[in-house]
Amino acid sequence: MAAADNSRVTTDKRIALGDVGRLVASGMQIGIGGGPVMITPIALIREVLRSGARDLRVVASSTGGFGIDLLIGAGACASVEFAQIVLNEFGQAPNFRRYAESGRIRCLDHT
Repeated sequence: MAAADNSRVTTDKRIALGDVGRLVASGMQIGIGGGPVMITPIALIREVLRSGARDLRVVASSTGGFGIDLLIGAGACASVEFAQIVLNEFGQAPNFRRYAESGRIRCLDHT
């Protein structure tokens, strides 16, 4: 009887920032972590915008702010799921508010 192989194979799932664009396609659902302003992954969001993807279904985890407002303002979002999208002490997220009030984006509020 052969001994069990207890070695673990790990696969590195990280990718280079420049490769993000080739993995994002129109109509995808993407999650954006961070917060309203200070820890938003702006470099990642910029690569998503450079990909040209549209009609994205964006999930803010846990809240959204500047980065998601950029995606909305660029016309990349079809919908957004959120607990809140604000810029905290800087005020409301202007693109989010404008798109939500005009009905140009589907809002799924989880507050």
